[in-house]
Amino acid sequence: MKRLVAASLASVLSVAALAQVAEPAGLGAGIRAAADEAPAFVLSANGVHVYQCKASPSDASRASWYFTAPDATLFEGSRSVATHKTVNLWESLSDRSSVSGVVRSTQPAGTNNLPWARYRAQPMSSTGMFAGVTSILRANTSGGAAPTDGCTTANLGAETRVAFSADYYFYRRRAG
Repeated sequence: MKRLVAASLASVLSVAALAQVAEPAGLGAGIRAAADEAPAFVLSANGVHVYQCKASPSDASRASWYFTAPDATLFEGSRSVATHKTVNLWESLSDRSSVSGVVRSTQPAGTNNLPWARYRAQPMSSTGMFAGVTSILRANTSGGAAPTDGCTTANLGAETRVAFSADYYFYRRRAG
């Protein structure tokens, strides 16, 4: 009985904590969540964006860095809880639930920083950390943008890893 009461209390407290997540400051109108969504939880990410030097599709004599994959760990405080190692896919380390996302809108975040991005989300299961997630916001980005130099037709296929950090806000439908 004590375990049931403790579990119920922990559940109530975690729901109350989730309800207190506030959106980040500086969101433009085009990147805001739908009115029926609220941020459920936020995870901080540290990692890299991987880029490959490739020939331009429109001009083979030019080359540019093209994004190929993220390689990041997501943290709740100092505890690693999820990964982002496949384009537009986040996976929980504890329950293996995952959510995919498609970019709906972006907002510039300054030179050398990844833009803030709103993703339409599709949870891959009905249980676990990412169950019920309807959208994702990448905000408070630092670094991660493609390099502006170092890619030429002489080094096609070269890879570079650019460090970044960001906060990922995971939204669910508002209750009621």
